Amino acid sequence: MFVLSVITGCSEQVESTPTYQVGQTDLIIEVPALGELEAAEAEVISNPSQQPMTLAWMEQEFIHVKKGQVIARFDAESLTLQKRKEQLEMELIAKDMQGKYAEKSQQEAEVNAEKDLVSEEFEFSQSYSIDDLRIYSQLEIIESMENTEFLNAKDEFLDWKKGSISEQSQSAVDVLNIRKEGHAAQMKRHESALKQLEVVAPFDGLLVYTRNWRGEKPVLGQSIFPGNPIARIPNLQKMQAKLYVLEKQAIGLEEGQNVALTLDAFPDQKFSGKVKQVAAFARTIERGNPVKYYDVTVELQQSGDSVFRPGRKLSAKVSVNRYNELIKVPIQAIHNENEQNFVYKKQGDQFVKQVVQTGNKNLYFVEISQGLQVGDKIALSQPELSSNG
Repeated sequence: MFVLSVITGCSEQVESTPTYQVGQTDLIIEVPALGELEAAEAEVISNPSQQPMTLAWMEQEFIHVKKGQVIARFDAESLTLQKRKEQLEMELIAKDMQGKYAEKSQQEAEVNAEKDLVSEEFEFSQSYSIDDLRIYSQLEIIESMENTEFLNAKDEFLDWKKGSISEQSQSAVDVLNIRKEGHAAQMKRHESALKQLEVVAPFDGLLVYTRNWRGEKPVLGQSIFPGNPIARIPNLQKMQAKLYVLEKQAIGLEEGQNVALTLDAFPDQKFSGKVKQVAAFARTIERGNPVKYYDVTVELQQSGDSVFRPGRKLSAKVSVNRYNELIKVPIQAIHNENEQNFVYKKQGDQFVKQVVQTGNKNLYFVEISQGLQVGDKIALSQPELSSNG
């Protein structure tokens, strides 16, 4: 049996407890969402430079701009300072290179002086050589031969030393050249960026600034990285809705599901669409707010309507499923104890605990597959208990 126990109490307390009469109706599972309109197609306007740029001025959003009209300007001061810094680094490297060349010349001069001295000593020893070895003692002959060998060895060592000085100096200069080329490339990028301080509209249209992954639009003083979008010129004839669904409520979302939408600016008008895409992962959409949402893109059934403008806020309901003719009760009437779901069923002037089996549910109602019948009355809250009859 499903009846577990009886809650007795005064008839006044029973009458004061709000109740719900069980009926058999459709259970519609809908997922609520908030969002805004955006263009399904748009010409993206990005940072044209090859380095981060700081926004110094921005045109007003949601105005019609002409082709070639300036919509944003970047700050030139920081770029000019960075360019000057690279110039100074290149000048310092040039001085270091001059120092290396001077050091090489000095070391080579010292080696050449030693080689000249060796040559003089060698010529001196040769000028006193006598063919008749009989006038030399054996010791003198040995000393003369050793001196000649020493001078030859020293001359070879000085040749090696001169080559080593040249190689070491060239290696040091090559390293400095690499550093110089790096600074030169940076300076060239700064010069190129200084020529791209103004961002212009590629053609006529409505100016809409682009949100980043946190849902934030660009602001003055913000650094825009190379290639990152700044704004868009949308195709107003092809609009779509971008919805944000709470992670804990995003159950059963799929492509092709029907969506009912209401624009905040036109609450009396209803629009429809179908789910076009559901993000694979939930994400935060506000800085400092840990709550995560799923991005859901909705294809609108209407197009070209004058009320469809990018950025307009809206609320929506995604129809996930519909179950016909079943018994359902408000979720608040369900209680749980010892891993069993139950309700407080009214019997006469008292309530009894009635175990139930639940099925599908939406945010407000849950299906009862076993334990209740049409016409039963249940408490919407826990009945007040009393020891008095």
